[in-house]
Amino acid sequence: MLSVILYGRNDSHGYNLHKRAAISFNAIAEVMTDPDDEILFVDYNSPDDHSTFPEAINDTLTDKAKKRLRILRVRPAHHAHLKRKTHLVALEPQSRNIALRRSNPRNRWILYTNTDILLVPRDRSKSLSDIVADLPEGFYEAPRFELPEMLWESALDRRDPAGNLAMLHEWGPQFHLNQVVRNYLPMRYDGLGDFQLCLREDMFAIGGFDEEMLEGWHCDSNLAARLTLYRGSADSLANKLFVYHCGHTRVAASNNKGRQTRMNDQAQYIWNVTSPFLPQQADRWGWPDKDIEEIRIDRELAHHRFSAGVGAVVSPATEPFRATSIESHLYYDLSYDLPHTIPFVCDQVLTYPRNAHATVVGARSEFVIGFAKAWQAMGFSTPVLVPQECNSLHRELPEVKSQPFLDLLGRTDIFIFEFGLVSQGSDEPIRSGRRATQYDKKYLNTVERLFRYAVATEPLTRPMLHPQQRRFIGVNVIYNEYWPMFTDHISPNISPFCGQVLAGYPRKDNSMRGILRWLRGRYLTGRFELTAASNATSNATVN
Repeated sequence: MLSVILYGRNDSHGYNLHKRAAISFNAIAEVMTDPDDEILFVDYNSPDDHSTFPEAINDTLTDKAKKRLRILRVRPAHHAHLKRKTHLVALEPQSRNIALRRSNPRNRWILYTNTDILLVPRDRSKSLSDIVADLPEGFYEAPRFELPEMLWESALDRRDPAGNLAMLHEWGPQFHLNQVVRNYLPMRYDGLGDFQLCLREDMFAIGGFDEEMLEGWHCDSNLAARLTLYRGSADSLANKLFVYHCGHTRVAASNNKGRQTRMNDQAQYIWNVTSPFLPQQADRWGWPDKDIEEIRIDRELAHHRFSAGVGAVVSPATEPFRATSIESHLYYDLSYDLPHTIPFVCDQVLTYPRNAHATVVGARSEFVIGFAKAWQAMGFSTPVLVPQECNSLHRELPEVKSQPFLDLLGRTDIFIFEFGLVSQGSDEPIRSGRRATQYDKKYLNTVERLFRYAVATEPLTRPMLHPQQRRFIGVNVIYNEYWPMFTDHISPNISPFCGQVLAGYPRKDNSMRGILRWLRGRYLTGRFELTAASNATSNATVN
């Protein structure tokens, strides 16, 4: 019957986003009763190392909301071709079109709204599905009523949508909230983008939202202008339901900078619109050729994949706890507890695309073997990449593909560098004061050399589809001799020793200096020499 289309990303857009969005998701699902009804949320451009926004708040969503919700994940790589054309990190026309293209074809109606809206049928015995089932063909809007921030923030329970809708029935008259704000035609009401109901076939006929609108704002008004030309003026549903908006202007959102806010040109996209059609995007609107991931949180949550990955490698502990130490005399002891560390490494990679490529440069074979098995068990479709220059003990595993490091650089999405002891036994006490042997140092020196090279040349070797720096994960690089080296080149957040893992992106000041040294060496020698370039970059320091 009805596809409700929303969009956003896992950030802090506006004020108290997580609460108002949970209130909205749950309230919308509460008034959906047709078996084919769905909520499509386009998670646009959340960083690869973040979960999607609905996954981040899944514990606050009702079972009804989870059942209706389809998450379409648009990765930063998808957005990369538009990054230089817009200041926005989430694009409305693209998001809404991506959802429209992939909406349930059995549904007659499309409702465009936002993640801070509650829809309240005036007849308490009717659902939103009941209301739209009886509507004649057309294009419908409804006026938006504003909810003071203190009301929705302090009084509404995100897990009680039925109670929230009942409360709004009382609040409307009690606090005089229900004020209809009319607007110039073709926009019937102010804030029209919070309720635009149209036929799915009409949206396909006119080619969706205009994807040239990259400055933000007025996308809804453009749609109203075009649908008015195609279908006739918008009808009102004010007699059937009320639309309440959780106000959030106390803290400005990223696209709201007062009088300095950049907006799409009103004359071009509203007043001077003469056709409902967009022939320039007829074959590409909604990105039909893009492989967009779909996530269903009613079927699988990220921690299920995490448990599968860790469980494939690590058995449950038999003792209540194990002890380690960060005392200074242990600074050169590189032993660490592998079963404790593997979960923290898995945590760093879980949200990446399942076809991502991870290159693991490690000294300790146990770690590489364990991580490769966990990677496969977490559902990744690619083998772990391992440089041929590293320890040979793990290179013949089916979960691993070994190639020269230079060949891996251009294919890698995530780098993992592990600084462990090749000679450490699985049952050996950790952080007991032992030193690396010459055998250990041979492989540790190789890991360090490849790390320095990868950091220095990262901008030059990064695949074209990567819109930003690739993530470097350091294993066993806290409170030991590799800590200064790793943080000289990478900018990680300060992390506790207990996790054993640091992760971040190459420092720009250091990377540029390394690139210049590498280019100079290549110019002087006339060849692409890994060892020479690595040694040149090893002296790069950060002021």
